[in-house]
Amino acid sequence: MLLRTGLPSVPNPLYVLIADDDPEIREMVRTALQLDGHPVLEAPDGQVAWKLIVANRPALVVTDVQMPGIDGLELTALIKANRYDETKVIVFTGGMATEWQAQRAGADAYVTKSAPLLELRAAISRLCPGRARGGTKGKVQR
Repeated sequence: MLLRTGLPSVPNPLYVLIADDDPEIREMVRTALQLDGHPVLEAPDGQVAWKLIVANRPALVVTDVQMPGIDGLELTALIKANRYDETKVIVFTGGMATEWQAQRAGADAYVTKSAPLLELRAAISRLCPGRARGGTKGKVQR
């Protein structure tokens, strides 16, 4: 398909954004996502995550709850309040929020950090079926 400019249409990569203030958690999740073929963006806090969401419209956000600035529940509520309906959200927490709180904020899934990584990967696959295409592997940090 060609655009009016005559340039070929190039699909945007369907990013997954990891928002967590713990660099080791971000590395673990990034590695798993990249092995599954997902291009990844990273944010060390909720404010940076929000800027990346506005700029890139990721297919999925995996967010911690307790982060400096905007916390994960506030970030989830911002995504939903701004009608980014195409962006799914997984609250990935060490227990700082309940599943009910995550759902109330608008999360599409809730996974605890104590659960096996397979549970997070299954939730990602469920929310982004067929989206892993092995596109550009980007890493954006503050």
